[in-house]
Amino acid sequence: MIDVEKATTTRSDATTAVLKGMGDALGVDARGLVFSESVIEPPYDLETLCLLLEHSNSLRPNVDAYATNIDGFGHKLLPAIDFDAEDADERVAECIFLERLAAQERGDLAEEAALEPTEDEVRARRDELRRLARVERARLMSFFESCTFDHSFVDLRRMTRQDLEVTGNATWECLRDARGRLGRFVHVPSYTVRLLPLDKDPVEVEDRVRVSPVSLQSARVRRRLRRYVQVDGTHRVYFKSLGDPRVVSRKTGRVFESVEALKKEDLSDGPASELLHFTIYSSRSPYGVPRWIGTLLSVLGSRAMEEVNHSYFDNKSVPPLALLVSGGKIAKTSAPRIERFVEEELKGKDNFHKLLIIEAEPFGKGDGARTRVDIKPLTGAQQQDALFQEYDSRNIDKVGSSFRVPALLRGDSKDFNRSVADAQLIFAEDQVFAPERDSFDHVMNRRILADLGIRFWRFRSQTPVTRDPERLTVSIEKLVRVGVLTPEEGRALAEDVFNTEFRKLPDDWVKKPITLTLAGIQNAMSDREPGAPGAASEESE
Repeated sequence: MIDVEKATTTRSDATTAVLKGMGDALGVDARGLVFSESVIEPPYDLETLCLLLEHSNSLRPNVDAYATNIDGFGHKLLPAIDFDAEDADERVAECIFLERLAAQERGDLAEEAALEPTEDEVRARRDELRRLARVERARLMSFFESCTFDHSFVDLRRMTRQDLEVTGNATWECLRDARGRLGRFVHVPSYTVRLLPLDKDPVEVEDRVRVSPVSLQSARVRRRLRRYVQVDGTHRVYFKSLGDPRVVSRKTGRVFESVEALKKEDLSDGPASELLHFTIYSSRSPYGVPRWIGTLLSVLGSRAMEEVNHSYFDNKSVPPLALLVSGGKIAKTSAPRIERFVEEELKGKDNFHKLLIIEAEPFGKGDGARTRVDIKPLTGAQQQDALFQEYDSRNIDKVGSSFRVPALLRGDSKDFNRSVADAQLIFAEDQVFAPERDSFDHVMNRRILADLGIRFWRFRSQTPVTRDPERLTVSIEKLVRVGVLTPEEGRALAEDVFNTEFRKLPDDWVKKPITLTLAGIQNAMSDREPGAPGAASEESE
């Protein structure tokens, strides 16, 4: 059974012992291997939180609902500018203006220089950007197909979401290629990672700021960074934060001036990799805290209830029948015969009407000696069904409320009609899953794609089709038919409905309301009819 005190106490003796043992393994101060700072203690024992997931009957459905609906549908790449759109020239002209304005503020462009581009400049720049965007998309597609080793990027996201929801923390090891560009992501189990304090001295790092929809500008900023250590038994590996330009030892965590200085200290040592740390924010710790931690006693209570009900089958104390003898005693041979009869000869349809004959001997002799034998059922004193069912049901609802996941997504499909189910799915998508998806997308665009130098594309997580495709199709058809939407806009909405990408149509009619297109066709046909204005002159010619 789970140790309740170990799991619920913020600084429990068990957690303190684990952290103290980790400090001894690090050799802090005792061996002088690293530095005087110790690791920061997590507010809860991370391995115990992982163990609770395996022992709980309510955590897994909620965590799986998050992983599936937030990260399980993949992603798509959205263009910063659609160069085939009707307003592409205006967007490109705006980009040129913003880039020149930024260059003027940096002093790279004279103040008297013109900021507004000419039509020829816009046309040439649009053709150039279109070619660069096509190359960048191919590069980005290749990156996401091969950025993990043993599984897909979707699998990496699902494992990350599980770690994040169970322990409040998740980590990726970010590996770079020979040119210093991000190449691979490796999932690091969150329960093995510990945080070191923020470095006292700030470090100058490179940050890429977007100055226009299709251009990035490098900026130098000073930040206090953090280092990390992964502890597996007595083995330890150090990491640095993503974007940290310093040379950090992967064996000791020390900072060196260069790789040569690191190798001079220890030939078997090497530079530390970078780590990307995801958290569920906690106001009292740099570690994240899982959102269900307030219902921890409910999780433990349901587990205790399950164990009580399970132990009933092996440890029940009330027999089904009692044999009562008054005024005498049963024969010596009757007791083992009764036990054998109940255990072996009452089963099966052939023994349905089989009788049990019990012999009893009176204590006295004569006509007044009477012996009475009664068989009393004790089923009323036995446990008829599992105990604490209402308590367990309330605990499951409490845990689900902490995740804000409707019962339908947790696998409870009782007493639901279609309207209630649709309302629950829409609520979960709008209020729970979409914000979490946007938060992850921000990290990908701001940290990963910016580090890769991606300018023309944005990372966007796919959403489940929680809407009724048939209803939306009818609505889009009506809006296109009356001219509120153009066919091109209708196709864009249909892409979101069906989570697929349609082929771009180069024709001009898709960019105009369908009513104007049909009116033009009718006018052209009427002009060619005999007797129509202009038809006679055409025939005479």
